Amino acid sequence: MDIVLANPGEGIEGGTVTAVFVKVGDAVKSGQALVEVSTDKASMEVTAESDGTVEAVHVKPGDKVSVGGKLIRVSGGAKPSEAPAPKNQPQQKAEAPAAPAPHAKTEAPTAAASVDVVLANPGEGIEGGTVTAVFVKVGDAVKSGQALVEVSTDKASMEVTAESDGTVEAVHVKPGDKVSVGGKLVTLKAAGATSNAPKASTPVPAQQTAPKSAPAASQPQAQPASNNGSANGTKTLVPAGPATRKLARELGVALGELKGSGREGRVTLDDLKGFVRTERQRVKESGGVVAPASGIIVNAFALPPLPDFAKFGPVEVTEVATIRQTIAKNLTVGWRTMPMVTQHELADITDLEAGRKRIVDALPKGSPKITMTVLAIKACIAALKEFPRFNSSYDMNAGKLVLKKYFHIGIAVDTDAGLKVPVIRDADKKSIRDLAAEVSTIAEKARTNKLTIDEMRGGTFTITNLGGIGGTGFTPLVNYPEVAILGLSKSSLQPIVRDGQIVARLMMPLSLTYDHRVIDGADGCRFTVRLAQLFSDPLRLLMET
Repeated sequence: MDIVLANPGEGIEGGTVTAVFVKVGDAVKSGQALVEVSTDKASMEVTAESDGTVEAVHVKPGDKVSVGGKLIRVSGGAKPSEAPAPKNQPQQKAEAPAAPAPHAKTEAPTAAASVDVVLANPGEGIEGGTVTAVFVKVGDAVKSGQALVEVSTDKASMEVTAESDGTVEAVHVKPGDKVSVGGKLVTLKAAGATSNAPKASTPVPAQQTAPKSAPAASQPQAQPASNNGSANGTKTLVPAGPATRKLARELGVALGELKGSGREGRVTLDDLKGFVRTERQRVKESGGVVAPASGIIVNAFALPPLPDFAKFGPVEVTEVATIRQTIAKNLTVGWRTMPMVTQHELADITDLEAGRKRIVDALPKGSPKITMTVLAIKACIAALKEFPRFNSSYDMNAGKLVLKKYFHIGIAVDTDAGLKVPVIRDADKKSIRDLAAEVSTIAEKARTNKLTIDEMRGGTFTITNLGGIGGTGFTPLVNYPEVAILGLSKSSLQPIVRDGQIVARLMMPLSLTYDHRVIDGADGCRFTVRLAQLFSDPLRLLMET
């Protein structure tokens, strides 16, 4: 008999397996703990209803399981598990259907069973998102591949689609709701369904439709959100309760750094608080920077709570978009982990701009526009090949520099939803016309919220161009974990002395910010001067790219 996760309480749709106490072949007694499940409110142990032997273990630590999901199969006539009770509290018996008599046949599910469409894992490190649109209502007939719900994460917007034809039986969310990976979105009554098990529909980029015939094996599997800080990148869930995990997230502590004192190595609140006290003391004694066993803590601090501004006058409190929250977190990480220096230079683009305009005017109507950003990509690639440290990432934990042999250039795009940085892969292998077409395409996708997560990953160097807005210079912040970013400002005619004569030249301000842990000031200046030379001499730019 399969022991399943019964409903732990009102409003709880499932949880995360934090520990499995048995293995196949183990003899178990009635009341023995089999699995521990953590929900957003408490941690519970699911126990055996009767004596028996473990025939199968359907879950492992880190798995997300919905109410009704299988946990353990135990022989010996065990009944479906009762609703688990929080630890240290008496369990309350939940009514369960009587176990079938020996050799009795279990009735097959009806042909039109209900299937829950849930949010599958959109990508590594994403724990959920915000519902931005619901396209169906109860009673609607839907087709396989039809968009049901749009969900916005901190990196992109995706449409969750129907996996098969059916009828909408229930809609569990509305625009503005926050939903975690594994959370229910829509319930469908699908003809031909063979079980009531929740079905994780794969999110696809907004305005795109998932292939109808894609095999199930190709769908991304939901993975637990990591809070473990594994140094080698392997994600194993550390047993800990919801309160401990919440506090760890707020403090920015990876649970993998802690040694749990609870059962099965469980990390307790006392373990976490003791770790934070110890590390803060080490930070204080070391002057602000220490290297703990599994990572670097730099200038550890806690954000003080804001005052109650309503005491001083009228205020309006609004929600901050998920992408804006992510931008804030990423900038904070970069700002607090790397000392940044900005080098400024003026590039004479008189001849380059004149040549650019001639080429643009000669192109067929409708051709992708060759912009200064496109030419900047070419110039940066030439400079990056000459100064490879600018195309790297610094692993401070390991004390190693990762030099990348590929050139994936990020282009900062200003959108209504916030700053997005799509990436042009292998930019060194593409012609100016190819780059012009790709820059135009990804910029439009960014502005219309159609970028996929993969299109914003893997950048090695970033360019941000504010020339269309104005300004005489600025200090762009490095896009962590890159080590450098180039900012372009508005070009203007300026009096320049050439061959003893004052002439008007079109000058473009360059602002290069770099990670001073990796790049010395002299090299930062050399890189910027080299860029200015490439911008100032179109023939040299053509020859060296």
